[in-house]
Amino acid sequence: MLSEKDITDALGGPKLLGKQANTVLDLADLIQQGLPTQSVFHLQKEMALRDDDYAPTLGVSIKWLGRYRNTPRQHMDANVSDRLYRIARIFALAEEVLEDKEAANRWLHRPQSGLGERTPLELMKNEVGAREVEELLYRIEYGIYS
Repeated sequence: MLSEKDITDALGGPKLLGKQANTVLDLADLIQQGLPTQSVFHLQKEMALRDDDYAPTLGVSIKWLGRYRNTPRQHMDANVSDRLYRIARIFALAEEVLEDKEAANRWLHRPQSGLGERTPLELMKNEVGAREVEELLYRIEYGIYS
């Protein structure tokens, strides 16, 4: 079962986040305050994503990534933090369901028949698409045809 720890680990853990998030409400507070910019790059590394794949999924420009990589600031705004959380949540779920980080990364990049031959990364750009990706992962987890 996916836990807050799985998601916070994908974001860099308590050390990077500056706080232990034990509950969903703790995560909500962290997101509203703005997640640390370093979390963006930690998750990007975990997911082995190039800037041109990651930026559109996160809803920022490639220039934004470059600017904050070279001159990181303390916290992102709540909107970018919320999108980053969504990506981390789905990545953590994919890793749990597929039982391997590399398998999760491959799956996120490949068109899936259960998603109308779209890639999960493509659909993760908004909440509606992200929910479809999560539903497919749960169907895979429970052995329901997808």
